[in-house]
Amino acid sequence: MASEVRDSLLVACQTFMEPIARFLMRHGIGFKEFSEVAKTAFVKIATDEYGKRGRPTNISRTAVLTGLTRKEVKRIRVRIEEQGTRPPPRLGKPAQLLEIWHHDDHFLDNEGRPRELEMEGVSGFKELAKRTGGDVPPGALLTELINARSVTEVSDGRFRCLSRHFNPSGIDTYMALRYGEVLGDLASTLDFNAVAGNDSDKRFERRVWSDALDEKRLAKFQQLVRDHGSSLLEFLDDWISAQGNAESTGEQKSTRCGMGMYFFMDDKCPRKKRNLSKRTGS
Repeated sequence: MASEVRDSLLVACQTFMEPIARFLMRHGIGFKEFSEVAKTAFVKIATDEYGKRGRPTNISRTAVLTGLTRKEVKRIRVRIEEQGTRPPPRLGKPAQLLEIWHHDDHFLDNEGRPRELEMEGVSGFKELAKRTGGDVPPGALLTELINARSVTEVSDGRFRCLSRHFNPSGIDTYMALRYGEVLGDLASTLDFNAVAGNDSDKRFERRVWSDALDEKRLAKFQQLVRDHGSSLLEFLDDWISAQGNAESTGEQKSTRCGMGMYFFMDDKCPRKKRNLSKRTGS
């Protein structure tokens, strides 16, 4: 692979990883947890899709393809076989701290509930923070926990635990899974089109965008997207529903498919006063 193509792929990775990193950190997921998910995905794809004669890829080749060690590949493959692709919990520091606070006898009251802690002392917050390991200062951990409304300060410099889990945004399970499903569908289409032989074989994926809409026209465009986008999706949903309700004419394999539309905007992009431009691309 030419170096400029590899560089472009890494730039693309950086581009789509930034909103993913923003999403994960906003909801309390750190790099340690993400890295285990990423390793699992790399090992699964290398194992399932790069084998020969219908057999799974061997450990050595999987290590070469993924850049992981043979030991790491074996560990992940054993876990996938035993537990599926869902990675084991590797909690970030704030989540680890809350877990310890709820289960370690040093930080529980006589009824088994998290005690209110002072900052200092053999069973204080600093000691609790030390149990998570690493070099994150206790004050930094405390700040994030307070910001996430997992901990609050009470009188006399004591701190009370309010939540068992670290969920800064309060996102629910449905929204979390929907994010993955929508992003996964789009990524799957882009990946398919990248290797499709002919344009006629490619799946539909189009965008229109401008880098010169002022606030008034931006608001108008957003309204157009809502109105016409909703109309198209409702039309397609009605068609799908009609097919699902129709009587089957024979046994055929069903396939999950659909169409997604989304509005996007780069809030970090500076306003540029120039003629309105319009671009379309696949």
